[in-house]
Amino acid sequence: MTLWTSSLFIFLLLCAIPAHAQIATGNNNPAATPVTLTKRDHELTQAYADVFKILSDENDCSSFYGGPRTATTVLNNFVPSVESHRLKHDVTFEMSGRPRLLQVPASGTSYRLFEKVSINTVSSFYNRRIDTLIKFPSNVGRFPPGTRAARALILLHELGHLIQGQNGDWLLPDDGFDGAQSQQNTLRIQRACRAQLQALL
Repeated sequence: MTLWTSSLFIFLLLCAIPAHAQIATGNNNPAATPVTLTKRDHELTQAYADVFKILSDENDCSSFYGGPRTATTVLNNFVPSVESHRLKHDVTFEMSGRPRLLQVPASGTSYRLFEKVSINTVSSFYNRRIDTLIKFPSNVGRFPPGTRAARALILLHELGHLIQGQNGDWLLPDDGFDGAQSQQNTLRIQRACRAQLQALL
C-alpha cells in the first residue's frame, strides 16, 4: 500500500466516523409532539397524557411499540378519533369500518386506523367498582376499573392492534369476538409496561 493510498484510506475512515455517529443518533428518534384534544372528556384526556408520557421515553413499553417516535405518532393519530358511546356492557373499546394503512415516515413502520372508534361510557375505562361483591365493571389486567393505570392499559392495548411488527403481523392479534384472546393481549401489554403502569397508581 503506497503512502498516498494509506493517507486516502485514513482520510476516508475519519470521514466515515462522524457519518456513522449521525446514523446512530438518528435511530434514537425523539417522540412526536403531543396533540391538544378538543373533546371535553377528562378521563380520555388524562389517559392520553399518561400514555403519551410513557411512550415518549426509551423504555420496555415504548420499545414494544417500535420506539418513542413510532408509538407517539400512532397514538397522536389514533386518540383524536375516539368517541364515547354506550356499548354492550362487556365491550370496552370497539374499532370498526374500513381501515386505512399508513406509515410513520421516520421509521417506515406501518399502522392502521379504523373509520369508527368507540369507547364504552359504562365500561372499566370510566367507572369504578363501588361494591366489591359485584364483578362489573371488571379489572383491567391487575388494575382496578376507573383508575389511571386501567385507562392507560386500555389505550395501550388498542394501540397494539394498530401497529404492524417487523414480521408483518399486528403487535396484538385481533380479539373483537374472543374474550380469552383479549385477556391474553391485555396481560401481554401489562407485562411490557408494568413499571410505567404501576407508577400511575
